[in-house]
Amino acid sequence: MGCSIWAIPLVATEASMRFPLALLAASMAAVLAAAPARASDESGLPGVAPGDYEVVLSESFMQSHPDMLYRMRGLGALNRGEGRQAEDNFRRAAKYADKLSQAFIAQMLWEGRGIAQDRALAYAWMDLAAERGSPMLVAERERYWDALDEAQRARAVAEGKAIYARYADDVAKPRLETEMRRSRKNEAVGSRLGSVVTQVNVCIGDWKVSDMQLVCNRSIAAEHYYQDRFWKPADYWKWQEQQISVPKGEIQLGTPETVKKDGT
Repeated sequence: MGCSIWAIPLVATEASMRFPLALLAASMAAVLAAAPARASDESGLPGVAPGDYEVVLSESFMQSHPDMLYRMRGLGALNRGEGRQAEDNFRRAAKYADKLSQAFIAQMLWEGRGIAQDRALAYAWMDLAAERGSPMLVAERERYWDALDEAQRARAVAEGKAIYARYADDVAKPRLETEMRRSRKNEAVGSRLGSVVTQVNVCIGDWKVSDMQLVCNRSIAAEHYYQDRFWKPADYWKWQEQQISVPKGEIQLGTPETVKKDGT
């Protein structure tokens, strides 16, 4: 698997998708796709400095963070018009407490985007996405609730019980934390160049054969790869919340467009 899983063309516009959270997820996907070519600090991806792209984009990191991996795959499928595939991947990410993916499922159900419209079920998912009290998600949840009739509200509450039982933070967070601990324990570490921890490298790229030996093609300093916000649960969840704290906006999933500057 390579970086192509999140090379998703996304364009910010004033078009039909009202859902403000979509701006964040689209921005994340677009920035990750363009990250290797960026040199400035105008990342557009909250909580990720340009120097961290090599970590976040690495196959080993994504495999260790299935919440982000399946979210990106879901965005790719959604952009290709593959609704069922998108929903499946968002559900996989939701299983690991990914609030963005839970909100995307809600949006798809609310709009009938690629899957059958079901606004009662959409509310149940958005209620789950807003579980941590993120203002943007709470606002969307309340907007959904106001649009439901009494029968839909009753069904939304009933549907929510099963969804919470499988995807709520108290059961979903431990799944991801277990994956991160397992991956960190089993991560392949390259040769030690000295006694200082900053000189231990982690292989993040493909392996190749050189002089009859297996050699890592790309590596990174362990202290950079294993930053607390990427691996320690408490710090990781705070970092994830930063990704939801963005200005409101609208997006349209589609083909890239050239943005002209200064009227040229």
